[in-house]
Amino acid sequence: MPSTCEFQLNNSNAVYYSGEVVSGAIVLKTLFAKDVRDIRLIFRGEGKVSWTETESRKHSDGTRTNESVNFIANEVYMDNTTTVHDEGILRPGTYTYRFEIPLPEETPTACEGRYGHIRYILALMLRRPSCFDNTFSKPLTVIKSQDLNLNPDFRIPIVTENIVNSCCWSCLSGNINTILKVPFGGYAIGQRVKFSVIIQNHSMTDIHSYTIEFIRRMTFTARSPHQRRRHDLTILHTKIYDNRCKPWTMSNFDGDFPIVSTPPSTEGDSILRVGYSLKVTFHMGGFSANNNNNSLSLPIFIGDVPLRESFVTSEDMESDRFIDAAPTAPELFSDDPDLPPSYQELCPPSFEEAIRSGSPFIDIDKDEHNRHIGFRPLYPMYSQSDD
Repeated sequence: MPSTCEFQLNNSNAVYYSGEVVSGAIVLKTLFAKDVRDIRLIFRGEGKVSWTETESRKHSDGTRTNESVNFIANEVYMDNTTTVHDEGILRPGTYTYRFEIPLPEETPTACEGRYGHIRYILALMLRRPSCFDNTFSKPLTVIKSQDLNLNPDFRIPIVTENIVNSCCWSCLSGNINTILKVPFGGYAIGQRVKFSVIIQNHSMTDIHSYTIEFIRRMTFTARSPHQRRRHDLTILHTKIYDNRCKPWTMSNFDGDFPIVSTPPSTEGDSILRVGYSLKVTFHMGGFSANNNNNSLSLPIFIGDVPLRESFVTSEDMESDRFIDAAPTAPELFSDDPDLPPSYQELCPPSFEEAIRSGSPFIDIDKDEHNRHIGFRPLYPMYSQSDD
């Protein structure tokens, strides 16, 4: 029977926030003596990006060939290594190695994508002098908190509109003015986002339905052999509304959608960035569904602590006043403006696995026994109302 290793963490769900301390013990059990150079306890956080493209290369003789180019990038956020056993014979028995590892405040959120990931690994490595090293590892979720209450811009409603001149269609005239709005610019995972669609149809064109899509956009930036970006779009929610707006009429439609377990939006210039948008596509008679002129899109920032104003009850979600009333800032702070906001009215979030990627990233630099293919981080979910 081979050696076994058990990871005992102070947080049983293996979820930590930046600035917290990862502590616990790693219990190693071995039935046979092992000759080791040393045993190391490793905690490493890093971002990796990698994909392959085919590029045409021109040679000195004027000919061209297609070559595969591997685009890569790497960022190390922390690399903590401690030797817990020196060189010698590791005799059969049970060994307990305790640890306390503080996380830096700026460690980015763990994230898994198609062309890369940000991942944190706790590992015990037995370095062997005459054979392969034995490595036992466990991925952890680390979250850099995005408290929406700390940015007043997220309390501002987001509105976008588009005016389509129907003269681009044969024998038609007039304009169609479409407006999309949401009451806040930021929401937390688990909330439901309410939106409003307004159509002013000053044309002879019939709008017979519209589709909403909540889209996640991951941007991967490679830095070698030269800088290159690649995007991956995932539709997290979609729904068709059979709401009709006849020619020369005005219509106002409301709806809402849930924010599933997904990584929060990212800021800065990391090699892996995450953003979200709400897109509405209008289906019109004689108008191509692929034409961008008949769609609207607006950005939505996803955090992990909801705005107090946006955290509404089921009754609020059914109220027309919610979408019409401009948000006003409540008294988030006490007499001391430097104190953080109070969230006593919010229940603690649950933690749910991120939705599975259709094509998970495989880190070929890792030993095949320690790649953890398909690992899904846990993100905080605020349950707002029943479906």
